[in-house]
Amino acid sequence: RRRATASRRDRGPPPACSRERVAGRTFFGTVRLALLLAVLAFVALGAWLDRSRSTDWDAPLRVTLYPIAAGGDAAVRNHVASLTADDFGDFTGFFAREARRHGVALEEPVRVRVSHAVTGPPPLPPEDAGMIGIAAWSLRFRYWAWRVAVDDPLPTPDVQVFALYHPADGAHAVPDSLGLSKGLMALTHLYAGADAHGSNQVVVAHELLHTLGASDKYDRATGLPLAPDGLGDPDQSPLHPQRYGEIMAGRIATDAGTAIIPESLARMVVGPASAR
Repeated sequence: RRRATASRRDRGPPPACSRERVAGRTFFGTVRLALLLAVLAFVALGAWLDRSRSTDWDAPLRVTLYPIAAGGDAAVRNHVASLTADDFGDFTGFFAREARRHGVALEEPVRVRVSHAVTGPPPLPPEDAGMIGIAAWSLRFRYWAWRVAVDDPLPTPDVQVFALYHPADGAHAVPDSLGLSKGLMALTHLYAGADAHGSNQVVVAHELLHTLGASDKYDRATGLPLAPDGLGDPDQSPLHPQRYGEIMAGRIATDAGTAIIPESLARMVVGPASAR
């Protein structure tokens, strides 16, 4: 050990070139870190600006809905191909009605366009994925949605809603829909066919409000509306059955342990908590 220590002493200080390499690595590492922080700050600022612009209600919120056939069913494809903005009049009417009720002065708070620019399905979230897997999917989805907006001849919207239509045969349940506030995008799973059109618009309205920051107002374990924020009229007497449902609860409470899925937006409202 004494010989090894003496040998190290005899070597003297490290050569100047080694010190320059270490200094170079430190400098470039600092530059990379600064660039990364700048990118993160830019993304955070963009998200904040998107949220501010989408909820200041000084101009109509521009929503583009992209109907997509999930699978090769011919009836579903025909239904998707026939959809236009006129088919979502109940949707825009719902937001106009509820905006007036909560003091928003715009006559047309939400403006919907339908685009058929998407020809293939979006990247779907992985099943039973952890936080890293979900984060990776979110980045892929946001990049895919950005490419769609770039290639779409319609003007760039404030919110993108990707609507995957499935056969309305009752044989299979559709996956859960998602609304992402970071990126202002929604991925909805709907049923093709005239009978499901009203309930489809309930799903789209629910997910659109998720993109603007509204939270769910139902019990995740039971699916039942939470009181009082998940009830259409928490001051109603008697309390049940409720005449209306709260849009972020997604159902109308018929009694303390039962709720029904609404057939249209006619019996849905935006409650005070969701409006805030």
